[in-house]
Amino acid sequence: MDIESDVKAIKEQVTEIKDMLHELIHEHEIIGMMKLSDSSLKEFLENEPDIYTLDDAKVVFRRKEILSSFHFLLLI
Repeated sequence: MDIESDVKAIKEQVTEIKDMLHELIHEHEIIGMMKLSDSSLKEFLENEPDIYTLDDAKVVFRRKEILSSFHFLLLI
């Protein structure tokens, strides 16, 4: 290999590392914002009544399960 190809390969690797670092920083910023949002809304949400109960969630889950089974039967 000559120097020019080595430099080109190094530049490509540096670009990949920069992209990975940028993505990692972005993910950490998002996590930080989510934690901040969680902590700032915690008191507000604790005082709010629950909109749905566990029984409501079970009904929705059962409906989806039934619809999935029915859709599967239609495909057969």
